[in-house]
Amino acid sequence: MKKMSTGASNKATNSVSPQPVINSNTSIKFSEDGSSKMTKRHPEFFFTDTLVAIQIEDTLFNVHKHHLNESEVFLDMFKMPKAGGNNPEEGSSPEYPIRIEGVSASDFAALLTVLYARQFSNNQLAPEASLIIPAFRLANMWNFSALRAYLLPLAEKNLGDVDKIALAGEFGIKNWLAPAHIHLVQREEPLTTAEAIKLPIDSVLLISRMRERYQAGNSKQDSMFQVGGYYCDQCSGFTTIEPCLCSPCAGCGTAGTVALKCHSRSALAQMALPYTDNVLEREVKKWVEKGCSFGS
Repeated sequence: MKKMSTGASNKATNSVSPQPVINSNTSIKFSEDGSSKMTKRHPEFFFTDTLVAIQIEDTLFNVHKHHLNESEVFLDMFKMPKAGGNNPEEGSSPEYPIRIEGVSASDFAALLTVLYARQFSNNQLAPEASLIIPAFRLANMWNFSALRAYLLPLAEKNLGDVDKIALAGEFGIKNWLAPAHIHLVQREEPLTTAEAIKLPIDSVLLISRMRERYQAGNSKQDSMFQVGGYYCDQCSGFTTIEPCLCSPCAGCGTAGTVALKCHSRSALAQMALPYTDNVLEREVKKWVEKGCSFGS
């Protein structure tokens, strides 16, 4: 059996071992007197809080408590008086976890992924919709206000128009609604079945009706009038005003000086002015202001 040699040292065998110190070359040295020096805590990687055990479905999580404290719901729960008796506190160990129902383990994992990535990564997180949506949903459900503010611009940048409409309705992000509906009306491809399933029925109806009017209107306008062509007042439906009037345009609503007056309702319909981009935007915004519903 190998034994430790004491050598020729005259020091007492029961003396206290000096405190180990790691220098920049990663070798271990010992301080001569074993005394501690003034130290400072690293701002990111010195953890003082405990871990909280959480069970969702059949999956256990062990999470830093300070992350959960960003949620008003978890913070209020941690402030509740502890139950009496000798039983360990819930969440104190994997054997006694806090059990959460009504959410999926994968959604909670997405939330934690964003929480930890936001703290430790110097690069801005640019996740896909499959990560943003569940993390955003739980951030709203549990009032992670800072995380919600962090995710909002990422969601706006990375989510498609259909997902934006679905999230806007769920979480009340009203400023996404009009632009997303307008883009879906203007694009060349109609809604797919998968997209329509995600959307509220009123959104599907609006997009379908507006697309029919918008696409047909643009087609009529392209076939009736050629860029650079000259047309008489009978074909165009307009007469020249002299002098010009300072009045908003009846087609797009733009304020300024107008030089044409419509004298034929049928000619105006042929030009499909009700289907211009400006008119489309105005009608969609009005629909959003009314609550995104056609009513009964």
